[in-house]
Amino acid sequence: MRVAPGTPPPVLAAGALTWREGHDGIEVLLIHRPRYQDWSIPKGKLDKGETFPAAAVREVAEETGCRVRLHRPLPAAVYLLPDGRTKIVQYWVGTVRAQIAKGPQDRGEVDELRWVSLEEAETLLSRPSDLVCLSAMQRCLQAEQLQTVPIIVQRHGAAVSRAKWRQGEKSRPLNSKGKKQAAALPELLDAFDPARVLTSPWKRCRATVEPLAKLGGLDVVTKESLTEAGHAERPSRTAAIIDRVLGEARPTVVCTHRPVLPAVIAAVREAADRSVALELPRQDPYLAAGEALVLHATRQGRVVAVERHLPNIG
Repeated sequence: MRVAPGTPPPVLAAGALTWREGHDGIEVLLIHRPRYQDWSIPKGKLDKGETFPAAAVREVAEETGCRVRLHRPLPAAVYLLPDGRTKIVQYWVGTVRAQIAKGPQDRGEVDELRWVSLEEAETLLSRPSDLVCLSAMQRCLQAEQLQTVPIIVQRHGAAVSRAKWRQGEKSRPLNSKGKKQAAALPELLDAFDPARVLTSPWKRCRATVEPLAKLGGLDVVTKESLTEAGHAERPSRTAAIIDRVLGEARPTVVCTHRPVLPAVIAAVREAADRSVALELPRQDPYLAAGEALVLHATRQGRVVAVERHLPNIG
């Protein structure tokens, strides 16, 4: 994020409003902070070089002992701190992936956890930004769009230029920047807990997703229709892959090339709510090299939210 010269950089933070099915309906996980004597949504500042999604997962784990997976984004909070700096907090809906500790790491920072109903959360939360997130979650629940599945459209990392590579497009590799992007992607994309990887078999795509697949123990399935040549021959087959992935509603990473993105995004647009369709990329290059377009789809394959992220390589 760029700031005007002489302006102190903003303070960046991230968190997640995590929910589960309770005996009497939906419950959310809140923390009590003794320093402020308040109840709040778990959140915290980004570490140097950290992305918002990775920070959200880490902070929730540190403050609750729960490793969460991120789902659809919630409204961000932007406000001024007493020292005049701007603070930006990104939030997501979360669900528990695993219990990795008995409780908070620092009892001086968080001294109590509590799963509460949405109604009780409304009485406990006092920060306006927390109440905005809670209201957004309630609207998702009422619209039957709270349970979403992440489908990640991944453009391969930066590659050696076509002009400098004489051995054919299939074997054109990532350049040094692309290799750094591939190494940084696992921390970013693992926050959404993908269950499988579909990719073009061409070298630069495979090299982009292999570190993620290795981290998560995921099989890498190659699809010729995700290559530039396969798309040029039968664009309808490329669109069919996206239709099938959305219909199956399984957390998936789909890695492809810039020339293939128009067909991919057109297929996504057909499955997206009208307001969401307007947020999709509309012109070439659609995504930057190494950028991820995260689609949040319902179990019926309807895309109800989107977000974009680049791996942080410093």
